[in-house]
Amino acid sequence: MTKPSNAAPRSGRRRSLNGLTIQLAAVALTFLLVALLVASSSYAAFVATTDNTADTVTSGGVALSDNDSGSAMFASEGPLTPGNNLSRCIDVTYTGTVNPGPVYLYSAGVTGDAGTYFNLTVEVGPDTADAFGNCSSFSATSTLYTGTIAAFQSSKNSYATGISTWDPAASGETRTFRFTVSVANDQNAQNRTTNFGFTWETRSA
Repeated sequence: MTKPSNAAPRSGRRRSLNGLTIQLAAVALTFLLVALLVASSSYAAFVATTDNTADTVTSGGVALSDNDSGSAMFASEGPLTPGNNLSRCIDVTYTGTVNPGPVYLYSAGVTGDAGTYFNLTVEVGPDTADAFGNCSSFSATSTLYTGTIAAFQSSKNSYATGISTWDPAASGETRTFRFTVSVANDQNAQNRTTNFGFTWETRSA
């Protein structure tokens, strides 16, 4: 007589044991994760910080001003004749907040070709109390240019080719410039007109 087989029950018991083992492992892993989280929270309980806020930086700049109030030094002056000169003075002041390089003077442009018939002399001196255009108190310390207006335009027409006039030591420092214009003693200079201007420029040192 054949005895009943116990294979099926044993297989079922093994599956039950394996399932129980997996469940127990999952529970243990859960407890381990919870313990780690609690430990991490405990270690992070003491915290301290310090900071530095509301920091601000500003940039400086270079600046120049003059006392012409938008007016021309030579406003439709004339008629000039040989031997008669016109002189006008202007104050230029450094008003920037950083240490500048030298102030350069150059031509702001010339209109027409008559500049070859007009002579120009440029001088610089200490600040005076004279009003714009007035040169009664001017005292030259240096002659910056002597030649024609046309030559000044062609040779002194940018910062790179300009004339170094003075090197400001501090904001508020002023120099007075005297410009003297005359007409050439030349028959071809009669009834001529030329328009011209000047630019001062400085850059940060």
